Parts: sequence; structure tokens; C-alpha cells
Amino acid sequence: MLAPPEKRRRKNRAHKRASRAREKAGLHRVQLWLSTLALEGLINQLVVIDRRLTDKQATDQRLVESALAELLETQGMKWAR
Repeated sequence: MLAPPEKRRRKNRAHKRASRAREKAGLHRVQLWLSTLALEGLINQLVVIDRRLTDKQATDQRLVESALAELLETQGMKWAR
């Protein structure tokens, strides 16, 4: 069942406001397609080499995505100098 129209509009406005605030702060959302092998390699790096994730955390998609974003942010800033 759908939420009442006013509730949906309020939620959409709040989402748009948050999105604009992130863009104003210089943040950009990107979606990437990676092969299974590449993703497994990156997760292994985050667990074994960087120690940013534990084995258990590596099974949580939100934590993996957050750690990948942090990794890419660090690398991007390093190469942007």
C-alpha cells in the first residue's frame, strides 16, 4: 500500500534537500559495475592489507560500500595533488 500523497511529497522534498546539500558540499554519487573477481580482490585488500574491515564486516554490503568509498576518496585525493 502506498503512503498518502502528502507524506510522499514531504519525503521527496527532504530527500531532494539532502541531495542538494551533499552536492553543495562537493560530494558526487557514482555507481560502478565491477566483475566478481575485481570486487573480491578489493574486499580482500580491505580485509587483509588495509585492515579496514573484518571478515564478518566484509559480508555487509553497506560496510563494504562505505569502505570502498573511503578507499577511493583516499586514492583520489592522493592523485589530485
